[in-house]
Amino acid sequence: MKLLNDWLGFFKPLQVKNLQIFWSGQACALIGMWLQVTAMGILVYSISGGSATAVGLLAALNALPFFLGGMLLAGLGDRFDRRKLLIIVQSVQWLVAAVLFLLTFVDALQLWHLYAAGLVMGINQTVGFPTQQAFVGDLIPRKQLQEAVGMYSLVFNTCRAVGPALAGYIIAEWGAATAFGGNVLASLPLIGCLVSLKGRISEAAAPKKQRGSGRKVSGLKAVLSTRSLLFIMLSALIQNICGQSLYQIVPALMHGNPRNTGLILGAVGAGAMVSILLVMPFARKSDRVGAKLSSGTLWMGSALCVAGIVNVVEVQALCFFFAGLATSTLFVTSSSAVQLLAPPERKSAILGLFSIVTIGVQPLAAMGWGAVVDSLGVQATIIMAGGLEALFSIWMLSVPFWRNFRFTPDDCPEGA
Repeated sequence: MKLLNDWLGFFKPLQVKNLQIFWSGQACALIGMWLQVTAMGILVYSISGGSATAVGLLAALNALPFFLGGMLLAGLGDRFDRRKLLIIVQSVQWLVAAVLFLLTFVDALQLWHLYAAGLVMGINQTVGFPTQQAFVGDLIPRKQLQEAVGMYSLVFNTCRAVGPALAGYIIAEWGAATAFGGNVLASLPLIGCLVSLKGRISEAAAPKKQRGSGRKVSGLKAVLSTRSLLFIMLSALIQNICGQSLYQIVPALMHGNPRNTGLILGAVGAGAMVSILLVMPFARKSDRVGAKLSSGTLWMGSALCVAGIVNVVEVQALCFFFAGLATSTLFVTSSSAVQLLAPPERKSAILGLFSIVTIGVQPLAAMGWGAVVDSLGVQATIIMAGGLEALFSIWMLSVPFWRNFRFTPDDCPEGA
């Protein structure tokens, strides 16, 4: 009975009406996003003549805004109404999808169009991702934040399981224009849901307007001066450089095959979804954050090594499924800890830095791994990436402070 209560307790945020509204729109938008991202990767690989480096370059252009202005742009969520900001972000996403659909439909799409779209999407995500995370915190009591982040990850990874697999089928049967058109339609419900949330968010949750010039520096200083935040960021950095960045060059790893691309990306999403449903409800009870994070990255790195050794797509899909099992636990644990440890007046800025070491580094690392694929081949690249992640995880577990680091929501100030 206790296990059942622990499991059911993890899903309490689903009872919050505001989150129901937000997540219903978010689910549609995320499926559409995966349709578009998968189609863009396959098209770049095809148009470039099968270059893994070209696929990595698309991912790198998507990441540039995170590095050039990550914390500054993310800090907009500390200065302006987050709901209105997210409406603007989603409207831009819709516009990009509409342009790609039209260009593909009239057979006028060129490689530079895809690169330009990737760059615009990167700017948009630099603002949108940390703002969404902070916005979820506005909609939920602080003590339920980890569960709320878990539910957000469940929505995200359910869509990651469905979206790429659906995209692979749609592109194989009806072409990339249909995938882009699907995103045009799927982007609209979230805008409507955000509009409907007007007046439903308390004034206490509204961000206070501040001067922005010093926040980028102060947000970085807050991380560098807080040992626990610094180690969480390092753990996330290695996970995303050596682990999750490989997800972005799956079209190249699968040699442009849309069905295999959808199978591998769908397996990652399925693993992450299973993790949320069956692992996180019980793993959240452990307050040993350091050991939990580094054990997760060790698990992911080991799974990727096996995927590199066994060159059978079905076995590789199973290995990526096991890697996906770690993905959600790592994201939920690190993201919720960062939000709770961050000073409230710098939350969006620090989440912006978290976005840099998670979403931001993935595409740049993907470009590097794409070049390695072109030089050494797929199998050697996967083994190298997984091996580095596993070795770094072992080193972090050898650090006594990190191995024994414990944290719960009650350990931070009420205002955080």
